[in-house]
Amino acid sequence: MYLLPSSHRSATLKSLAPNFKWAGLGNLLGDYGEFIAVEVYNLQPAPRGANGYDAVRPDGKKGQVKTNYAASQIGFRGEADMLLCLKIDLNGDWIEIYYGDFGLVKTAARYSARDNKHMVPISALLKIAKSGYVLPEVLPVAEIAADTNEPI
Repeated sequence: MYLLPSSHRSATLKSLAPNFKWAGLGNLLGDYGEFIAVEVYNLQPAPRGANGYDAVRPDGKKGQVKTNYAASQIGFRGEADMLLCLKIDLNGDWIEIYYGDFGLVKTAARYSARDNKHMVPISALLKIAKSGYVLPEVLPVAEIAADTNEPI
């Protein structure tokens, strides 16, 4: 298989979607995921310098976009409302691994002090997505005080 030199690929992609950086092989996959988020999921790119999120939904919720090719887990830092994780194949085709509540993913993740980020296995994302469980927007508040002497 013949690939154009990276400078030609970046220039070609930049002409197709100038709002994305399309720089370096590490960022190229991430930029492609953010491109899909904008074009397919109707998300708006986060403002330059945004911390902890890559895109904003029409309802104002902030989202991180993670793009995976072969890794068994993804890493993330910061906070967001939503997480969109996509798997890209060799041809550039993609499937959605997870699109949902960020808090659920963070709960399933482990913290790596060495890398200073949270890590979550792709298998855990698939289980959360399959369960369809989503936290309610606002958790209900008890109207009467709980009896603290009663065993749980």
